[in-house]
Amino acid sequence: MNILVLNCGSSSLKYKILKMPEGTELIKGEAERVGIKTKEKSVISHFVRGKEKRVELSLKDHPAALNAGFELMAEDIGVERELMFEAVAHRYVHPGTFFESTVKITRNVQSKLKKTFPFAPIHNPVSYGLIEVCRKKYPGIAQCAVFDTSFHRDILPGFSRYAMPWRVSKKFAIKKVGFHGISHRYVAEEACGYIGRSFSQQKIISCHLGTGGSSVCAVRNGRSINNSMGFTPLEGLMMNTRCGDIDPGAIFYIMFKEKFSSEQAETILNKKSGVLGVFNTSSDLRDVIRSMSSDKKARMTYDMYVRRVRTYVCFYALILKKADILIFTDSLGQGSSVLRESVCQNMDFMGIKIDRDLNDNYRTGITDVTGTASQTRVLVIPTDEEMMIAREAYKELVKR
Repeated sequence: MNILVLNCGSSSLKYKILKMPEGTELIKGEAERVGIKTKEKSVISHFVRGKEKRVELSLKDHPAALNAGFELMAEDIGVERELMFEAVAHRYVHPGTFFESTVKITRNVQSKLKKTFPFAPIHNPVSYGLIEVCRKKYPGIAQCAVFDTSFHRDILPGFSRYAMPWRVSKKFAIKKVGFHGISHRYVAEEACGYIGRSFSQQKIISCHLGTGGSSVCAVRNGRSINNSMGFTPLEGLMMNTRCGDIDPGAIFYIMFKEKFSSEQAETILNKKSGVLGVFNTSSDLRDVIRSMSSDKKARMTYDMYVRRVRTYVCFYALILKKADILIFTDSLGQGSSVLRESVCQNMDFMGIKIDRDLNDNYRTGITDVTGTASQTRVLVIPTDEEMMIAREAYKELVKR
C-alpha cells in the first residue's frame, strides 16, 4: 500500500508517499513559509527517487501548498503509475476528548474533528481543511488521522494537572496534553537504536525546535512524562508566532484596556506574538540569527528564544535526575549549529557538554556531537514524522 502522508506545521507542509509496510520513500516534498510574513518567497522542495525540483511561488495558505504539491506529484505519477498513493494519512495535532489513537476518517469522525478547532486553532483548522481538499479531489481514497498527543498519554498527573478548581478541570477536560509526540517518539527511538541502548531503559530530553512550533519533551523508560506544550500548543517555548509561557494576568489586562474579545486575544497570542511579535520583521528565527550581529532587537529575540529552551532542558534534566541522551531535531534544532551551541553553553553542571567542532561541522543524518567528559550523549537527529505517521496509519488501515 502506498500512503501519502500530510504533515502540517504552522507555516509549512511536508508530504511524502511511502510504500508500506516496507517504509520505502517514493516521493517527498516540503512547502516552506506558507501563509506567513518573511523576507523570502514561499518555496516547495520536491523530490522523486532522490531527484530534486525546487519551485518558488506564492503560497497564501496550506490548501494552496497542497494543490501545488498535488500538481508536482501528478507529473511524476503520470510517468510512473506505481507512485500513485492509495490512502492519505494526516498528522492531526489535537483530538480534543474524542480520540486517543489513530482513526480512519469517516463522515462521523470528520464531524467530531470539526469540533476540535479551539484546542489547536493554528493547526486543527488547517489539517481539517486538507482533509476536505483530499476528500473532494480523491473521494474514493481512505484517509486516517494520526494524533500528535498519543505519545503523551502517560504524562505524570503532577505535571498534567493545572492548579485550578477540580470541577472546572473535569467539566472541560482541561489538563496538559502535550504535542509533537510523533516527532519526539521517532527521534527518541532512533537515538536509542543509534547508540545501541534499550528505549525502555533510557532517560531522554528531546528538543523539537522548528521554524513554526517548538517543544521540549522528557522521556523516561519509553514514555513521555512531561512536555513543554500544554492543554494547547500555545504553552511552553517562544515560537514563530506563539507567545509561549505568559502571565495570564497580562492577557486579562490587555483585554480589559483594549476591550478585546477572547477571539482577538487568541489571535494576538497565537498568530502575532513569539518571534514575530518581538522581532517584527520576520517570524523565522533563521532571519533573526542572520541579523543579530547588527540588530539589537534581533539579538534580544534570539536570547529570549534560547533562554526558554534552556529553562526546559534544565527542568527536565532535574526531574529525570540527569538525562542519558539530549536530542536536537527539526528545522532549527537540526539546522542551526549556533542554536545548539547556545542551548548547551555552560551546561556542564547538568552533565551536558557539546563538542564545538563536531557541532559546527554537522551536515546531515544522525550525528553524535557530545563533548569530552559529558555525562549526557548529545545527538542531532533528523525527525521523520511522516514515517511514524505512515506506520500508524498502515496498522489502522489493514486491521481486520
